[in-house]
Formats: sequence, structure tokens, C-alpha cells
Amino acid sequence: MMTAEKIQKDITTYIEKAIHLLSSQADPKKFEAIIQQNINDKRESSTSTIDFYDRLMLNMAYFVENKMAWTDLVRSAFTAGEVPDVKYIENELMAQQMRIRNSVAEKMDDYKKAFHQQYEELKAEDEDVIYDYAYASVEHALRVDFLTLVCAKKAAILTKGDIEETLKMMDGYMAYYTDQIVNKMTLS
Repeated sequence: MMTAEKIQKDITTYIEKAIHLLSSQADPKKFEAIIQQNINDKRESSTSTIDFYDRLMLNMAYFVENKMAWTDLVRSAFTAGEVPDVKYIENELMAQQMRIRNSVAEKMDDYKKAFHQQYEELKAEDEDVIYDYAYASVEHALRVDFLTLVCAKKAAILTKGDIEETLKMMDGYMAYYTDQIVNKMTLS
């Protein structure tokens, strides 16, 4: 019989290998081109630097809310004891994204007020906001790909162990590999 510690160690190893696989297959230049195009579009449609930052930050708010929803989905799906199928995950993620778009739109004025205070306090510059935007974009894509991969592979190991510890490991490896990808980009 496996101990809880051994199970958690096996889960951590699985997570690290899966995220490493995904990140090694990611093309930073392709990510860079897509993200740069999004940045250019937002810059061109902005009326000021603050408006430009707001547009990027609202996207980041969307990604942050998606991360929270993703975490809730993983927690509920994997503590149920069975790995959900990919179709279920895709449908859940799509439904969440629609709700989150509406939620961010409804809270836009409050978000902007908070953002403007952050710009002042942190003396934000283009490169800071652009890096954070790129990071949030890549992390979001990696999270979705990871969840799709583990569901497609029916990674039953993830239904074992302490889900909170499992989520911490997922977050840690997502952050590490996202940082690796984003640091290979040159964005302006």
C-alpha cells in the first residue's frame, strides 16, 4: 500500500513532467507573435497610455478570474474520484469564460479605478504592464492545455492525494514554466 507522502510525490512528478512536456512543445516565437499582435491592436485602439494599460489589465483581470474558476473546476473534478472527459472540461471552460467576460465587463469601472491607483503607486511603465499581460496570457494557455492533456490521458493519479497540495504543485510548475516561456520573448 502506498503512503500519502508517496502518492503526493508521484502526483508532483506527474505534474512536473506533464507541464514540462507542454512547455517544451510550446513555441515562444508563435506566442510572442500572437501576444505582440494583441498588444499592437490594443495600443492602436487606445486613446492614451492609461487607456492602453487599462485594456491590457482588463485582459489580465479576465485571466485571473479564469485561474480562480480553473482552480475550482480542478478541485471539484478531481476530488470526485474520476478524471473528467475532455468534452466535459471544454464545455465547463467555455461556460466559465462566458460568465467571466460578463463579470469583468460589469466590474470594469471598479477594476479601472484599482488599476489607476496601481499605476501611480508602482510608477508603471509599458514594459511592466506588457510583461504581466504576456505572463497572464501564456499561463492561461498553459493551464487550459494542461487540464486538457491530463483529462485526455485519464491521469487518475491526480484524483489521489491532497487536492490542495496538488493545486499548489500545479501553480508552482505553471509559474516556473510560464516564466521560462515569457522570458524568451521580446515584446514592445
